[in-house]
Amino acid sequence: MQYTLPLVPFDRLESLHQRLLAVFGPPAAFVRLDPVSQMLLAMLSARTRNEAALAVFVRLVEHFEVARFKGSWARLAEASFHELDPLLEGITHADRKAVALPRALQEIASLSGGLSLDFLHGWPVDDALSWLERIYGVGPKTSTATLNMSTLRKRVLVVDTAHWRAANCLGLIPEQASPERSIRLLNRQVPDRWGAGETEQHHILMQELGRNFCARKNRTACPFARLCAHGVRNPAHQPERLLEDFLHIPPPLPDKREKVNPINLLEAGAENLNPEKSTMRPMAQNSVGPATPFGLRQEAAP
Repeated sequence: MQYTLPLVPFDRLESLHQRLLAVFGPPAAFVRLDPVSQMLLAMLSARTRNEAALAVFVRLVEHFEVARFKGSWARLAEASFHELDPLLEGITHADRKAVALPRALQEIASLSGGLSLDFLHGWPVDDALSWLERIYGVGPKTSTATLNMSTLRKRVLVVDTAHWRAANCLGLIPEQASPERSIRLLNRQVPDRWGAGETEQHHILMQELGRNFCARKNRTACPFARLCAHGVRNPAHQPERLLEDFLHIPPPLPDKREKVNPINLLEAGAENLNPEKSTMRPMAQNSVGPATPFGLRQEAAP
């Protein structure tokens, strides 16, 4: 199935994107990890707070001596459930992930001949997504995050729960659409001109909207409150039409002032992943950079 085929004549996402930038400002930079590390981090972050997922990720890096093995997760691939389960304390469905993480690594090694996903760099997005989703525990959200937010930097839109919730409220997707189906529906709306940077940025902005307003049902303060499909009480109103009309109005100029409330990126322990103690954080959901103290390849997202 095509993820990037534009089906709408009017670029709703492009217009919405400009309004999100005007409200939130451009997202802060974050650290990009190699694809295998980003895949593991995305798996850990499923239904888990970003800070908790990163804390566990750093714990795994240290416990399995990733630096000693030059960035390889070979020891994690061989870990037993009893060894891994206590290390996952603090994340949702730790018992399931204690099974999924080693098995996913084992399947990558079996299918590709090694514990690396760098070979996907030259693959078309759809082929790379299909290959990744053959791996145990890797669904559409993890596969898109692995391709877009790792050093692979592929043009594909990541949609997590917060993003899905915001898209649903704005009427970008049908109300009954599942998060998994929404990934495909929203990727079909991605403007032709967008590259990996735009899809990545749009996801972070929609994630911010979903977390701060939709998840908290904070409709009074929401900058898109009058468009919210869930907030429209008059059945004669059509939220999709409201959104379409609203997006045809020229957007305000983006706010270029220093942001007061930066995009919510992962905090805990991220400095340990950067040899220069940078303040940039990796994303829980991303050209090959220098080795970190733990042996993880990374680069700063522009």
